[in-house]
Amino acid sequence: GFTRRAAARCGALLFLVLAGHVAADSAPHERLQDALLRYEGIAAAGGWPATPDGPTMEPGTADPRIEVVARRLAISGDLENAGREFDTYDEELQSAVRRFQARHGLEQDARIGKQTLRALNAPAAQRVEQLRRNIERTRQVFGTPRVDFLLVNIPAFTVTLFREGVERSTTRVVVGDDDTQTPLFEAQLRSVVLNPTWTVPRTIASEELLPKIQADIGYLARNGYDVVDRNGNRIDPSGIDWPSLNKNNFPYTLVQRPGPFNELGRIKFLFPNDYGVCMHDTPKKFLFSHDSRAFSHGCVRVEDPVDFAAHLLGPEGWTRDRIAAQLDTRETHTIVLAEPLPVVLVYLTAEAAADGTVYFYRDIYGRDAG
Repeated sequence: GFTRRAAARCGALLFLVLAGHVAADSAPHERLQDALLRYEGIAAAGGWPATPDGPTMEPGTADPRIEVVARRLAISGDLENAGREFDTYDEELQSAVRRFQARHGLEQDARIGKQTLRALNAPAAQRVEQLRRNIERTRQVFGTPRVDFLLVNIPAFTVTLFREGVERSTTRVVVGDDDTQTPLFEAQLRSVVLNPTWTVPRTIASEELLPKIQADIGYLARNGYDVVDRNGNRIDPSGIDWPSLNKNNFPYTLVQRPGPFNELGRIKFLFPNDYGVCMHDTPKKFLFSHDSRAFSHGCVRVEDPVDFAAHLLGPEGWTRDRIAAQLDTRETHTIVLAEPLPVVLVYLTAEAAADGTVYFYRDIYGRDAG
């Protein structure tokens, strides 16, 4: 039936539409249109100068290319004091470089190495084409009005929670590598599992884990794996002839118990789909030290799952402390959402924020070239 909550959601949507603030409608598309006009103007005026190759420019040092970098950043609006001359790579220019790095999904260390130099030297005409492609993508993504939803932007390596059309929380993520790309689709988040088990996909079990088990059967116990036969029974791994098995002959299922080594980490976010993709925590926190984070088999790994879950499950009555207390039990617990939440996985290599800031991300799957 038409519940009070549904009525409130519809009322909120109507208010936001009248106010012109529904991020899930035309606003992102319009912001990119404004950005396109600005970058078309830059391209028509000759673009920006290319910075020559050379060693990494370190903060505080002198380099003959610094003036070129300053002119480049002034044209794109990252350096406000465009009339200054720079003898050294001083703090003002460092701040401008950090601003540029933040807009291009790079580590904000003010060091101008290969990645930053490559982004600086991308021609203005290329950025214009990138904006055009993403205007169309954004129109497709946000053409469906949504009030509450999750948006996973694969090239940005982020997941954002929207409530009543407004961004409430953004978390960094790891996505699929080039061989196992995270697919684009929409599904419904229906449940969150605390202290999940992990049923290892057959290909991973037989091709990646089997050689480790054959080399050392103790690998199973150290990493919390149970071996299950075709009838669903747990069996003693010491009674298995492991050397005789291979990827074409592997009649077992490996299930990893909850714990610090579980590949799903401590929290799993389930949205049933045809691709077997979910969002989850990871014990491999070191992956988040990279600015480019395409490392998974296709699933989306969340950097701070407890904080993310607290924002997500607040309407369900789950605070950060309550989630932490449940995690401490080490017992698997499933939270079913009262209303499913749409999850939209998208591929946007350009975005424009409400304040007009334009962000460009690396085309990690090579889809801008097609």
